[in-house]
Amino acid sequence: MVLLDTNVIIGYIRKDVSCPPERFISIITVGELKAFSIKSKWGAEKRLRLNKYLQTLQVLDIDEKISDIYAEIDAFSQGLHPEKKLTISSRNMGKNDLWIAATAYFFDIPLQTTDNDFDHLTEFGLKLDKASL
Repeated sequence: MVLLDTNVIIGYIRKDVSCPPERFISIITVGELKAFSIKSKWGAEKRLRLNKYLQTLQVLDIDEKISDIYAEIDAFSQGLHPEKKLTISSRNMGKNDLWIAATAYFFDIPLQTTDNDFDHLTEFGLKLDKASL
């Protein structure tokens, strides 16, 4: 089981490959994907593939408990967490990435991504699964 980052889903859609089973997605990622498809002027076929992918994934919503983790991860990334110290220079994370990381952390499942935006959060306790698409 893994939580898929937005870039992983986009990679699957571009390559027109099936998504492996037991994959989860944050509701934040759903919004990012829909916005990406509009801004990238995806045609009807690609949007249909996106909708099919979304139907095969379990969407995890956010709630107040996840918002608490969001706040901690944001403070940690800025080097301002009162208990967990960042051993590298502070990082500015996109707000959507913070929500996605908090969701993976809350549900205690690895976050699968192709980029390095979340690497420093392994010090916080986030489990990462680096994908190569």
